[in-house]
Amino acid sequence: ATSIVIGHTGITSTWQSKQAAGAATNTLADPGTGAAIPVTSDFVCMLTLAAAAEGNTLANPTYVGQRVSFAVASFVALSTRTISSANGINVAGNTTITFDALREFVSLIGVTIGGALRWQVVANDGAVLA
Repeated sequence: ATSIVIGHTGITSTWQSKQAAGAATNTLADPGTGAAIPVTSDFVCMLTLAAAAEGNTLANPTYVGQRVSFAVASFVALSTRTISSANGINVAGNTTITFDALREFVSLIGVTIGGALRWQVVANDGAVLA
């Protein structure tokens, strides 16, 4: 972040640095089944579903406003990927997202609930929340 003081009034303004654009900017490689998904930055993770009952874990966000998205980019028949969140991700308190078809998509944002960082579903196209 960058800060600037304007004039003698002491008004301080802070903003984030600009980010370079690129084809792989904010792309997280599919960690494969059994791996914890790192949540140190914003990202889009294009999933490859290759076997039955694949799974990952997702820790709580690291900051308010953090955005993470998952989409199925490659799919083998009868394969599934379940991402298990450390805490509820919607009003119903669901903690799992299950993908089982090409192009299914979920987007989450980091929010504060009861003083604790939690994920909240922003968009869901086809994935099953449980």
